[in-house]
Amino acid sequence: MNPWHTAYIRKSYNSSQEKLCGLLTQNDDQEPFGSRIYRCIVKWNSEVAIKIGRKYDALDLTIHEVPNGYSVTIKDKDTSDKFHKMLSGVEKYNKKTKDISDLIDFSLSGKPLVEKQEELSLSNTIDKFQDIRHIFNLPTVKSKGAYQGQDVNEINFGEYQLFKNLNERRAALSSAVIIDLDIGGHVQVRWEDIKEKLLERHFKEVADSPTRRGQFRRYLDDMTQDKVEIFFPHNVYPFGVLGYQNEELICLASGGLSGRVGNTLEGITRIMYDFFGCDDAIVLDEGYDTFQIVNPQIDDNYQFTNEEILGKILSFTKQLLEVENEKSIELNSAYQFTGDMRQWPLNKDLMQEIDSDYKISGEQNFEDILAVRPHRTQMRSVLIFAQKTGKANDDTHIIANK
Repeated sequence: MNPWHTAYIRKSYNSSQEKLCGLLTQNDDQEPFGSRIYRCIVKWNSEVAIKIGRKYDALDLTIHEVPNGYSVTIKDKDTSDKFHKMLSGVEKYNKKTKDISDLIDFSLSGKPLVEKQEELSLSNTIDKFQDIRHIFNLPTVKSKGAYQGQDVNEINFGEYQLFKNLNERRAALSSAVIIDLDIGGHVQVRWEDIKEKLLERHFKEVADSPTRRGQFRRYLDDMTQDKVEIFFPHNVYPFGVLGYQNEELICLASGGLSGRVGNTLEGITRIMYDFFGCDDAIVLDEGYDTFQIVNPQIDDNYQFTNEEILGKILSFTKQLLEVENEKSIELNSAYQFTGDMRQWPLNKDLMQEIDSDYKISGEQNFEDILAVRPHRTQMRSVLIFAQKTGKANDDTHIIANK
């Protein structure tokens, strides 16, 4: 659902065909994967993992569509040459093209926070964040205008301008920016309304150009008075992050409520870099649907298997889906589809898959694996279920499974 987010899957649990997931829905702007380099967390297949001595790597990859599938190659020449030597003798490795698509189980890319043991500055990654609210604290304010024949009641002040112009977005990270009250010639915001809202949100009005986050002033020049100069604070938001450190995966689900409680993107970066010491880290998801499920220790001798956890998650999803499906009928007037949400074009295949799997697994109790019950089925973050091998006091490692 976001640019720069891709998942290459060589073989899924219910299909032998490779897949590429991303913003690739019909009639929408397409993810230009053929022209981009993605920093990915990669899981090798068992043969490669045994040969090189690890299951995971963080690599710069290029993905291209080829007949009957995709070609995946390592972009960095030094790294590519190193793996070329290590993969020598692996049956499915293409020495000529250096294609590794048959050697990995999956790869994931998102918004990078840490790369190659270096913490990235927000100015270097902000172009990959489509939703400006995940970075800046944007107040909602009353507005006047028309959009698709309907009156606009509230907007996120500054979102249109910062999203449209990357240079302004970068400037807003470290200084005040000037935001038009006449937004795109379609929507107008009154100075009195935005001033009231900013003061309500504990912004501070100043006489001169703002120098600290949370300050603002009415911007006056010779041409117009319809502008506000404002130094936006960073926003707190829920984040789901995947990190790679010392050949292990680190999952962080930082919860919260948008603009009210939680952590900033900069704070999340510090956690992954300074606290966990990740060599690489990427944001997989932001929003209320960010959460994590932990395999509980039932007693000293037993933990749930991955299959049991998946069955319980399926039961939870099935139950909540039925509730949401009933509510969806009331929303039909807002969409161009008929029937309930099961019939919406992007949902049909998924609904059939859920029903088919549910017939096999049946209804199961799921309360014992949900430390916090999610409020909806829309779960975009990858779920990592960890099952420890050996006894608890052994010097063992964690096997991560999707």
